[in-house]
Amino acid sequence: MTKSLRVGLVGLGYIGKIHTAAYRNIPLCFREPPLIADLVGVLRSKLNTETDFMSNVGFDLATTDPDEFFAQKYDVVDVCSPNYLHREHVQRALKAGAHVYCEKPMACSLEDARAMAEMAKEYGRKTQVAFVMRYIPAIRQMKTIIEAGVIGEIFNFRAHMFHGSYIDPNRLMSWRLRDAQSGGGAFADLGAHLVDMSRYLLGDVLSVRAETRTFITQRKTSKESDQLEEVDVDDWTLANLKMKGGSVGAVEVTRMAAGAGEETKVEVFGSKGALDFRISNPYAVRIFDVKRKQWYSGALDVPMPEGERPLSQIWPSGKYSQGVMSDVHIAGAYDFLLNIAEGKSSPIDFDAGAATQEVIEAVYRSAAHGGEKVCLPL
Repeated sequence: MTKSLRVGLVGLGYIGKIHTAAYRNIPLCFREPPLIADLVGVLRSKLNTETDFMSNVGFDLATTDPDEFFAQKYDVVDVCSPNYLHREHVQRALKAGAHVYCEKPMACSLEDARAMAEMAKEYGRKTQVAFVMRYIPAIRQMKTIIEAGVIGEIFNFRAHMFHGSYIDPNRLMSWRLRDAQSGGGAFADLGAHLVDMSRYLLGDVLSVRAETRTFITQRKTSKESDQLEEVDVDDWTLANLKMKGGSVGAVEVTRMAAGAGEETKVEVFGSKGALDFRISNPYAVRIFDVKRKQWYSGALDVPMPEGERPLSQIWPSGKYSQGVMSDVHIAGAYDFLLNIAEGKSSPIDFDAGAATQEVIEAVYRSAAHGGEKVCLPL
């Protein structure tokens, strides 16, 4: 008999809708899943928009009142609110006895992230941060290949994520462009994924050097007004990372790349070979073998990462794929629900989220001081 967990959603913007779709698609993408989500409540800033959508989802409760929302009984609260509200919403969810799934970046500051991780321990609740790149099949393959020693000692790596979503100078000011509300710009938004991915593949970060740029320094506050507001977050960041295992790498992100809808690439270079991942092919990593002197791709007989659920259990099969953006969120949400049911901790819990937040903070400290070296831990 299929069991259901009661889920409450905080925030119903773009990413909130992606999470909503992920939960709803679990019984559509998996035959006789042992566990599904019952979307029983949503908390959002206003209720007079997208009423048909909310009605079709079938929330039992839709409210703008946090007290009313958190008075309900939830197994899981999924936090998709703006970054500056994460700590408050997570704390209320934990106090209400819920496990918490939280969007990235985990918080606006390292102080908040660490406090959230401590809260989760205090209340004895399971947590997970939506670092969904870990679920991409090709990234999982990279992990297994690196751990099996197939490409030898890791020398260096490069990772970039380019978006073009903010290149329009007429795009209005929003919370994402205010440091006090977002905790950073392109690096906090996009770089968070790549930092977590780098830590997943290569271990902890020892030090960083970074540089940032803001290309559009003012934005209009509304369509009806010519009033301008200063933008105090980064449009572009380049961070050089030194890893605990000895490798070095560069992480570059921007939301100002003309023509780039979603361009992500990761390269890892070792003594015996190299790996090349591109988001255009999320299902297979390219491998270079130094002895064979050629690139190839395909399944390798190497053990999967210890402690991780097989992707075959949580990734939609080809026939049921919703597209990679949806599939990664389905895998992340479903994995978390299964972990709760099994009493397991997630590898990307709030401790892992705080570790990534530490790197983000170190990057911004370095950039603020002319690219000086910043050592971790902070």
